[in-house]
Order: sequence, then structure tokens, then C-alpha cells
Amino acid sequence: MHNRLLLRNTVKRGVQLFLIAGLVIVSVGAGDVSGRYDKLSHQIMCTCGCAELLGECNHVGCPDSPGMLNNLKSEVDLGKPDRAILIDFQNQYGPTALAAPRFTAFNHIAWILPPLLLLLGVGLVALVVRRWKLQPATVPSPLQDFSKAEFDRVRERVRRDIEI
Repeated sequence: MHNRLLLRNTVKRGVQLFLIAGLVIVSVGAGDVSGRYDKLSHQIMCTCGCAELLGECNHVGCPDSPGMLNNLKSEVDLGKPDRAILIDFQNQYGPTALAAPRFTAFNHIAWILPPLLLLLGVGLVALVVRRWKLQPATVPSPLQDFSKAEFDRVRERVRRDIEI
């Protein structure tokens, strides 16, 4: 009986500890709206042409940053996930509004394909050069085609041509 009561209390404490840990994990960062706002404002570019991050745009009289910052603040206050906010900004202001491009399938291909094609080309050139190198060179023997008299006549003509 005592063991059963001890086991029941241990299980109860374990479940309570598990629920508290789950609550802590779920609520981490839930109240940090200003931190999310600051982090996201440094992942978005100002579209006025100043080439600054939205959170650091110091362009006096900037026509774009106040509206973009208000838009960002309202989306963060609504509790939208960071990814959804970045997608909304990209859709509204274009892909240049993001400081770093999102990794879509096209972006993966655009990053991987050029080096892959370069390596493939280098490998193909190395293969062709190796194949050329391994082929024996065919050089006709002059002695097979000429008789002894013809060979002597050609040798004498070469000697006369190269005399100084």
C-alpha cells in the first residue's frame, strides 16, 4: 500500500513538472514584442533607395520607412509569425525588401547550379585531355616509304638548303 501511494505521488509530480516545462517552452518569447520588432526591422531593407536596414534608416524625410515601420509594428502586434511577416513584406514591396533572400526551390537551384556546372565542365575538360594524352601518336616512318636512293637524295637536298 505504501509503495503504491509513493508511486502515485511520484507520477503526479512528474506530470506536474512536465506540464510546467511545456508551459515555459510555449510561453518563451511570447511577451517580447519589442525584441521581435527590432529583430524583424533588421531583416527588412528600406525601399527608399538608401540601402539601409529598415530599423536603421536615417534618411531625413524618408518617404517609405515610416509606413513600413507602422506596417511591421501592426503585424507584430497581431502576433503573426516572423516567416509570415517576411513573406508579406516580400509580396508587398518586392524581393529586394528583404535583407537576405528566402530559400525557395528556385534560390536553391540558383546557388547550387553554377558551381555544379563549373565542376562538371572542369571534369569534362580533364576527361578529354586525359583521353587525348592516352592515345598513341601515329607518326609515319620515312624509311618505309622511301627507297635508299630517294632517302639519300632528300638528305642531300636538306643539307644544301640549310647551308649558310
